[in-house]
Amino acid sequence: MKTLKDIFIRFFPLVIVFTYSLYVPYDSDMGWHIKYGEYFFQHHAVLRENIFSTMMAGFHWINSSWATDLLTYLVFHNFSFLGISILGALVMTFTFYFFSKAAHLTFWEKTILFPILLYLESPFIEVSFRGQQLTLLAFAMLYYILSRYIAGKKKYAWCFLPLFLLWSNFHGQFILGLGILFLMLVFYILQKYYLTSIGDERKKVLGEGKYLSLIFFSSLTSTLINPFGLHIYIESLRHFGNPLQQFIIEWLPFDRFSALWWNLMFWEALVILSLGIFILRKNFFKNIHYIIPVILLLILSIQVRRYTWVLLLISIPVVRVFISSIKPKLSEISATICVLVLVFFYGYIIFAKAPTENVTAVDWNRYCDFIGCSPQAAEFLKNYKYTGKLMTFYNWGGWLIANYPEIKPSIDGRMHLWRDSSGYSAFIDYYPFEQNRKDIDQSDYNVVFMTTAKPIHRRLMELVKMGKWKIVYSDTRASIFVRIKNPPNLVTKDRQPAAKSR
Repeated sequence: MKTLKDIFIRFFPLVIVFTYSLYVPYDSDMGWHIKYGEYFFQHHAVLRENIFSTMMAGFHWINSSWATDLLTYLVFHNFSFLGISILGALVMTFTFYFFSKAAHLTFWEKTILFPILLYLESPFIEVSFRGQQLTLLAFAMLYYILSRYIAGKKKYAWCFLPLFLLWSNFHGQFILGLGILFLMLVFYILQKYYLTSIGDERKKVLGEGKYLSLIFFSSLTSTLINPFGLHIYIESLRHFGNPLQQFIIEWLPFDRFSALWWNLMFWEALVILSLGIFILRKNFFKNIHYIIPVILLLILSIQVRRYTWVLLLISIPVVRVFISSIKPKLSEISATICVLVLVFFYGYIIFAKAPTENVTAVDWNRYCDFIGCSPQAAEFLKNYKYTGKLMTFYNWGGWLIANYPEIKPSIDGRMHLWRDSSGYSAFIDYYPFEQNRKDIDQSDYNVVFMTTAKPIHRRLMELVKMGKWKIVYSDTRASIFVRIKNPPNLVTKDRQPAAKSR
């Protein structure tokens, strides 16, 4: 019985994380990730030029998640959509595992925190596997390595080097990881220095600071071991303060008073309550190396939702203090609450969530049920003989790249921040037409393959009534429009392949 109890305490919270994290993959970029990985294994080289879209053809792109593409392709090629679902669930399970080990979470703390965190992370987890998930796992390992170092395992600090070497090849958000590590190391040394009054001990702390500085700069150097060298920093830093981010939902704040905004406010309240407990117990400065990154991301998450998913998990060492403070004093009561919470939450997953997701029965058709694409429309367009310039929906680019090489999309999800050497941006060119801020009738497009949900679709329907365009295919998700009259004599917006990336 004791053995069964130990197994339940140790593994059941992680079983819940795994089963909850099983979602149907519906990342609209998954298709081109698969094709980038396929290209590597077919040509034994990293794809550096844009060969998939008609806009900005030949553009040299710094793909900071190139290794993620390899992993995505290998899993999808061998295990299809189910493999991607399981991979995403495994990544989240190991993420929770390493964070719980780093924060030394008790069974009570895991029982209360895991369901809350899974619910709050749902908008992120439900997309299933992608590079951002690997960034969360990397943060979990970063915190685990640091916790081992603080516990006296000094050689663990050298694990930061292989961590950042891998991280810089799998996802561009490693730069945020470097920033968080720098803050944690600096404030760790500061709190040790000022909490030590003896001169000789302070000298040891300064020596430790030099050791950690060597570790940090070695880790920084290790990030340059990648196919693009220093250019990955240029590509990653382009995301910060880029005005084009206003068109990408991940780089926008949550809508005020929306459900996601209230979720963030709830978590911020928990963090503030926990900080208050640290102050009352006079442990604030002792834990300053954990607290400062949380405060920083607390501020950033209000402005950019993408930081929220990192904030929630790196807050675990802070919020656990509040969760621990509400534990009933009687162990029998706390144990009963834990069992009830876990059993009811697991019951919800098995009997409500899992049948709805049904991750064992997914193909490209069901994938289209999630992102709103139309295989029937694509099949029609593949066989339709048209001439002139084709415009396709931005979110369908990855799906077309993976499934319909005969239909080269005009634009896709890689391209929202691309600019060539002349300053041209395909996204800036495309987006006003999609939103009907520019009239598609005044463009040089002859064929439009578009979702029925965008303003351009309504405009094209008006043009059909005016006899300027015709519908050659239509269903509930997509329509294909063809221009009847020749386009106006416009200077084309297409650009020659860029000589080099910025």
